[in-house]
Parts: sequence; C-alpha cells; structure tokens
Amino acid sequence: MTEPLVNDCVQAGYKITVAALPHIAAVYRAMHGIEQVLEWSFVRKRIELIKRIRTARLIRDQFDICIICPNSFKSALIPWLAKVIARVGYLGEYRAWLLTKVFANPDRHHRGSMVDFYRKLGPSEVAQRDVPQLFVSEELINRELTQFSLLRGEFTVIAPGAEYGVAKRWPVEYYAELAGKISLEGGTVVILGAVSDHEVAEKIKNSALPISKRTEKTTGLIKNLAGHTKLSQAIALIAGAKCLISNDSGLMHIGAALSIPQVAIFGSSSPLHTPPLNERANVLWLSLSCAPCFKRDCPLGHLRCLRGISVDQVGSAVENCLTL
Repeated sequence: MTEPLVNDCVQAGYKITVAALPHIAAVYRAMHGIEQVLEWSFVRKRIELIKRIRTARLIRDQFDICIICPNSFKSALIPWLAKVIARVGYLGEYRAWLLTKVFANPDRHHRGSMVDFYRKLGPSEVAQRDVPQLFVSEELINRELTQFSLLRGEFTVIAPGAEYGVAKRWPVEYYAELAGKISLEGGTVVILGAVSDHEVAEKIKNSALPISKRTEKTTGLIKNLAGHTKLSQAIALIAGAKCLISNDSGLMHIGAALSIPQVAIFGSSSPLHTPPLNERANVLWLSLSCAPCFKRDCPLGHLRCLRGISVDQVGSAVENCLTL
C-alpha cells in the first residue's frame, strides 16, 4: 500500500532508502526506484531503546527527509535520535514532538483508501499513480517454480491466513471444500502463508484430499507450502500462478500489485479501506449492517460476514476473474 508513495518520491527525484522489518523487506526489494533496503530487526511491542540508539547512530547525517509510515512512537524514535532534518508522519501515540511535520490521523472508518492515506505523507507535485506495482524477474519466477515442481500458470494459490484475526478469515472448511473441487477438476492448489498458517493449511489439505478422491477422475495436487517459503519465494510463486484466492491480507495486496487474477474475500474489514487495487480482482463482501466492524473476532459470535459467502460464490468469482 506504500508503493505509490515510493513511486511519487522517485518521480520527485529522491534517492530512496527504506527501513523495514525483515519479514516484509522482500516486498520493498520488489519495488522499482529503491536504492537500498535496510532490515531492522526489532521485537514487536518492545521499545529496545539501546538498540534504537545504536541504529540511529548508524544513519546519522545520511538522510534529509524521513517519511514514517507506521503510527507508532517507536517508529518515529530512530529518525529523531538520528537528527534527520525533516520527519514526516501522522499523529499517534503521543509522538508529535518527534516529528517536524504532523498530519492529523483520520478515524479508520473515514480514512478511505490506505494508498491515499500514505501518499499524503509524500510529495504532491508529481504525476501520481494510484495502483501499487511490484516487479519480479522471470529468472526468479522460473527458479522458484522449478524448485517447487510447479508449472507457470498451471496452479491456483490459496492464502487462508490473515494476521489480524479470525474475523478476517474465510472458514477453513470452506477453503478445504474449494481446494477439493479444484483438485477434483485436475487443478493444482498451492497453499501459501506464514509459519503460523501451516497448521490451518494442513487441515485444509487433509480435509480437501478426501473430497478430491470421491471419483475415479484424475485429481490434481494440493501442496501445503505455508511456512516453507521465504516471502521473496512466495511473491515469485504468486507471480507465476494462475490465480490467487485469499482473505484481506498482505498476500492479497501482493497479488494485486503483481496484477494476477484474484478473488479477495472480506469479512470484518472493508474493501473501501484496503481494496486489492487490481483490475483483475473480484472482491466478495456481504456489507452486512454490522460490517465493517474491524474486530479481530466477531463481536456478535456468528461470523455471518464470512460464513455467508459460499464455496460456489467463490468458485464463480474465480471463473469471472480469469476472464478479466
């Protein structure tokens, strides 16, 4: 979602360095115009002050402007300690005194597109592009396809995870039924995700296999690669896939930025806020009276926003996105 901001900075003539946590650094390496990606390994929810002071010393006097995308106090601390002249970010976590240019942080229900939210922090005098783009070399795609014994455009990626919580995840049994049907038709399914998604992915695979073996028809493969790929490999595999089926998640946005056919399933979040910006995307969202609630778990206990989206609906959406 920050890639159009990066592109704006490139168009404005900036020389760009991005500092990112290791688990997302690969996304920035797939963006054009970035000269350097720094991996900062900080533990989540810890201040680690001494480590931040040391990190700040390493970048002191190297940068004129720092655009701080996260809203946390911690993320604004290093540029301040490094004495970067211009420090730009949104108001949040009592950090206004760490910034030189502060933007009011709109309520998430009225924030609109996150692409526009981030782009506001950058230069405004450039020809702007609204759609995020990632770039993967053919060499890298072919190498990863060979490593995992896959054929270009001959497999469907399923990404059943969503880090934020259960209220963003289409039910496991639905994914299993869908994977079984794809396999029954001779298709190959690759399940991608983080280490934390591996157990769920294994349930999907194990539940799907009996579905795909109910007839004597030749069935395709179901590969559980969740937790078995680096993010750079997952990006390459998505770039080589026939299509992507996912929840509202990071992998959804990667698929959108790679412009592959995709079906994006929304529950507690809103496609008005974090849509897959891709002309080849088919979004499924019921827009119930209780949605979007932006909760990790369904506050009403029924999860109708996701359970109401059927396997047949997703299957039809897949067919539609493949014709776009």
